Amino acid sequence: MKKQELHFMSITREKLNKTHHSQESTVSISTFVITLSAAIIIIFSLWASKSIESRSISLESKKENQELRKKLSAKLDSTLKNQLLVFTKPLVWAIRNKLVEGDMKSVNMYLGQFVTDQNFKEVSVINNNGLIIASSKKTEIGHFYSTFYNRNFLSTDSARLNIQRGNDVIITSPVFGRNGRMATLSIHYLMPGKE
Repeated sequence: MKKQELHFMSITREKLNKTHHSQESTVSISTFVITLSAAIIIIFSLWASKSIESRSISLESKKENQELRKKLSAKLDSTLKNQLLVFTKPLVWAIRNKLVEGDMKSVNMYLGQFVTDQNFKEVSVINNNGLIIASSKKTEIGHFYSTFYNRNFLSTDSARLNIQRGNDVIITSPVFGRNGRMATLSIHYLMPGKE
């Protein structure tokens, strides 16, 4: 009997060892799976948060870039508009001298030269009655200014910028002679487009 008991005890011990080993194996596998799952979730969370943070920084950078471009564009527009107003003064004096001399051929030549430059669309000289007496567009000569532009643009005592539509700007400046106003210079300019 002792042999049987010993054999039984050894079998029982083996079963206990196998069961214990099986439980340890199950515990270690489940611990491994839980640890791996937690690691994957942590890695995914970090990746997602960094991705969101990166996207946020990128959007903020784009927004700042657009604001900077708008400010720069507005500053350039303002500078260009001021330069256009200053630029008309010598032209007004040159046209004034030719009008006093009665040299309309030279006036038309000046105006024709203007529109060869980029963004200058049309240049006209208008008498005090609103009639176009010289123009870079020969078909406009003899027509009333109000046919093509707002007549109120002519009522100015100094160089003025008038917004027509879109990027179109009309620069008007009076031409004074010895005895008062002789005419008005009108320049149709197309502001450079925005990016």
